[in-house]
Amino acid sequence: MNDKRRARRYAILSGKGGVGKSMIAANLGALFEAGGQRTLVVDADLGLANLDVILGLYPSHTLHDVLRGACAIEDAILGAPGGFDLLPAGSGLQEGTTLNGPMAESLESLLAELDKRYDALIFDAGAGIGDVVMFFARAAHEILLVVTPEATSLMDAYATIKVLVSRYGKRKFRLIVNQANPSDPDHSGRVVASHLQKVIRKFLTSDIGAPVTIQLAGCVPADPTVARAISHQRLLAQMDP
Repeated sequence: MNDKRRARRYAILSGKGGVGKSMIAANLGALFEAGGQRTLVVDADLGLANLDVILGLYPSHTLHDVLRGACAIEDAILGAPGGFDLLPAGSGLQEGTTLNGPMAESLESLLAELDKRYDALIFDAGAGIGDVVMFFARAAHEILLVVTPEATSLMDAYATIKVLVSRYGKRKFRLIVNQANPSDPDHSGRVVASHLQKVIRKFLTSDIGAPVTIQLAGCVPADPTVARAISHQRLLAQMDP
């Protein structure tokens, strides 16, 4: 095949649930698409998928159906608000929450096929450090961790980074601080990133003998517009461009 294009892959992770990861993944998809990149957002939370709900979409088929051979990729992909494509997953399904050999091989084949069709693949992975989350993190070129300024969110983010560093050799992470202080969100984000970097340097870098870097990718201020966007099943840009 002459088309050797490979999409840039981004894994959106969070150690803790409820930090706004899926909303950020959807809005990144719209941002990339607006910038001229053909973009697919993959709902990679195979047990508790919700991107279709957030976007007000009603899929007939999902990633689960593709993996078990019940439909083609094209049958499961939906056009989403914002112009990007969405590959939804099922919710409340035990199947797919644990990664086995055949499933990993099927996912790898699927991603290789999607690489040929898109410029950017965004994986909206589940929270925590389960094996499905780790699969998508390892498959990505860039890992973006979504955190809030809360201590529990930072603690869980550190735990996620520790696993990715110690088990899989990841060394670079980008941080998105959600629900940042609205009076000065950039400062709030820098404080969070600096604190996390100090903890990593003190407790993790010394153990592995190699640098681990955290780069602040952006901040989203605490804003009631976000709650309204979720309740209206719309993107932030549609609510407050």
